[in-house]
Amino acid sequence: MFACGAASSSRLTERRDALRAGAWTILPLAAAVFPFGLVYGVAVVESPMIDWVGGLASAMALAGAAQLTLIELLTEGAPWTVALGTALAMNLRFVMYSGALAPSFAEYPRRWRVPLAFLMTDQVAVISLLYNRRVSDPARRVWHYVGSGIPFALSWVAGTWIGILVGGSIPDGLQLGFAVPLMFLALLIPSIRDRAGLVAALVGGGVTILAGEAPANTGLLIGAACGIAAGMMVKR
Repeated sequence: MFACGAASSSRLTERRDALRAGAWTILPLAAAVFPFGLVYGVAVVESPMIDWVGGLASAMALAGAAQLTLIELLTEGAPWTVALGTALAMNLRFVMYSGALAPSFAEYPRRWRVPLAFLMTDQVAVISLLYNRRVSDPARRVWHYVGSGIPFALSWVAGTWIGILVGGSIPDGLQLGFAVPLMFLALLIPSIRDRAGLVAALVGGGVTILAGEAPANTGLLIGAACGIAAGMMVKR
């Protein structure tokens, strides 16, 4: 019985360490997503969307770029079908993330996997994929994912609601828009492993900055497409 208790205590310690490691790893990105949330919150106030609806959407969707695009299209008077379709198209990348992460959580039943999917963002997915390359224990993988997902989500939602509540009092000279491309560019650094990755990061980051004023917040998509193309050319 003592051996069973020791083993249980050891597993608990490992899971707690994985949870703490996930939170520590996501901390810089969680700090960066806060001003991103402010940007979205201010956009909600200035749009025809009801404030509480915009805030609730932020907590339910956790999809900053798509939410900003949706707000911009609705403000410009686009049909709701067009706005919704564009937002859904932007979020198709999560199908790719799901396929990449699914093997790591395959041992868990659906009642676990569905809540885990709710916490999926670009940042959490990338951090988890990098962690899962080094760690094979399914339990540690899950708790690391949860440890990174919860703080990131809380920071995003907090930024959104503060932006909604004080959006009208934020000085016009305070530029918060830089947080949007900066947070996504931060994901490139841990992903660079070879020359092709470096070229893809430099091209993608440069084009994203240059396309920062692209309509409907498509600068990130344009930069990503150019970066992928450049990386593929280098590999060939």
